[in-house]
Amino acid sequence: MLNKDNNNNQYIEGNSRVQLALFAFLCICSLIGFLLKQIAEEKIEQLNTVTNTTAALSELNNIFVNFLIIPLSIFCTIQGIYLLRLGMKTIRAGVHPPPGVRMPFRAKIQTGVAAKLSAIGYFFAAVCGFIVIALLLKMRHEIFRHI
Repeated sequence: MLNKDNNNNQYIEGNSRVQLALFAFLCICSLIGFLLKQIAEEKIEQLNTVTNTTAALSELNNIFVNFLIIPLSIFCTIQGIYLLRLGMKTIRAGVHPPPGVRMPFRAKIQTGVAAKLSAIGYFFAAVCGFIVIALLLKMRHEIFRHI
């Protein structure tokens, strides 16, 4: 729905279905993260009973990969792909939010340089998500390279 305010700025109202989908995605990711944290803590507690250091480090590596790298990589990849697509649509349309894209919250319609800056912000956020994945993989390699 398109609305105007006193300054003749145009706004698109938020879509309740998109809000529901966004909050459901965030709740599911949070719940999965909490459950994985609990399982990882139990597995780390079990490592205290292991007498072989190499076996303990190997198990810690598995915990790190399975309970940190994989879930965060999935989350950052989904988020990054969505933000890249939104940025591309904004650049192509020259308007933010691009036509046909439902927004979860009220958004001011921007054109020209403001729309390009919004698209650049989306690209930057997507790249930051992919950098997080790369840093996690590098950190894992540096910590566990001698196993």
